[in-house]
Amino acid sequence: MTERLRAGIVGASGYTGGELLRILLGHPHVEVVQAASESRAGHYVYSVHPNLRGQTDLKFVKAADLKPCDLLCLCLPHGESGERFQEFAGLAERLIDLSADFRLRDPEAYGRWYGRKHPRPELLAQFVYGLPELHREAIRHARRVSGVGCLGTTAILGLFPLFRADLVDPGCVVIEAKVGSSAGGNQATPATHHPERSGAVRAFEPTGHRHTGEVEQELAFHGRPRAHFSATAIEASLAEWMMTACIISAKVNTSPSFK
Repeated sequence: MTERLRAGIVGASGYTGGELLRILLGHPHVEVVQAASESRAGHYVYSVHPNLRGQTDLKFVKAADLKPCDLLCLCLPHGESGERFQEFAGLAERLIDLSADFRLRDPEAYGRWYGRKHPRPELLAQFVYGLPELHREAIRHARRVSGVGCLGTTAILGLFPLFRADLVDPGCVVIEAKVGSSAGGNQATPATHHPERSGAVRAFEPTGHRHTGEVEQELAFHGRPRAHFSATAIEASLAEWMMTACIISAKVNTSPSFK
């Protein structure tokens, strides 16, 4: 690649947008040309993300003022990306959505895990689930890519080799993830604000974490019974990072294959 991709980010003042800015500003094949934030329009990017001071002189703009570019990344809340898709689709040849709106190929699964009807089910087939360890070639040629969930990513990466080798008893797979406060986004609530969480431990969605839908989708192998997953996130006294433990029952007589 000789020319750099001209990229824009919508929702760039949040945690996801800020981390994406950090990565893309250091990428040799990408030039970040615009960053949108409704609440911070007119402010320098580094005023919200001080770790980027000296790396960019961009100012936030409103989404309505975005110009066409090569790649547009949406870092919007779940539901908003789907509802506003048409607003952004014409701005870039390639689009990456980092919300959950286009991760699940089945609109009924989206409704079950996110508690709302999918706003644009007819678009789901256009998106590739953006986990390169599983879909690298498809992502390479895709025009639409969905971001992946944090718990979903850690669980899939840990379990995929075992499922591919057909070593897992599908009866029940337990997933437990210790998560930091940044997973809740930058809109503070009593449950997510770090000073409130410090020193505390709390189970989040203990009866079924919504990223379970991604795990079910990506670990489903044709001709095999679907596994039952029980996934829970434990909010720990951390600012960032995640540690996930996956507990399985191995199929009988699998020791030689496992080696």
